[in-house]
Amino acid sequence: MHGLAQREGAITSHTRYQKKTFDDPRKDLQSSLICYGGADLYICLEPVEALRRGIFASEKTTFVINLRTIPGVMITADLEEYPSIDKIKEILNGNGKDVYFMNATKISLDNFNQNQQVNLIMLGFAIATNKLPFIEIRHYEEVIREWLRDPNMNIKALHLGIERGKEIVNNTI
Repeated sequence: MHGLAQREGAITSHTRYQKKTFDDPRKDLQSSLICYGGADLYICLEPVEALRRGIFASEKTTFVINLRTIPGVMITADLEEYPSIDKIKEILNGNGKDVYFMNATKISLDNFNQNQQVNLIMLGFAIATNKLPFIEIRHYEEVIREWLRDPNMNIKALHLGIERGKEIVNNTI
């Protein structure tokens, strides 16, 4: 995890899953960090973030991206230009398998009157791509119930992301 959010920097986290363990422990995952070109899935809460960490993408990578833009300091100072969503999609299509966009911020505001559920809506969106088929929905729900405040609202956000994500994924294919 790389955290610079307090200074308007990026927060990047890697999560690797291993479906089974091997007899030889050297074959098991030894690090949570993903190798360059090794990402199967990007979950981006802001469109330009997909471009900033592009080194981990490859032709197998699927992108799920929240449409809500958050211009950085250089853009608000008129020293850089924020790329259009079409340009971002064009770049990512050249470096990945599938690129999907959803306005999770608007969905969260419309359904919960706050944007704190964006992350769970985006997780649901990622689940809808079938890039995480080995984790059952009930396991996500168990973690939400155990660790998050207002679990019913957060589970609703997860399912809303799955539902809307399926609509987007199925309509894109």
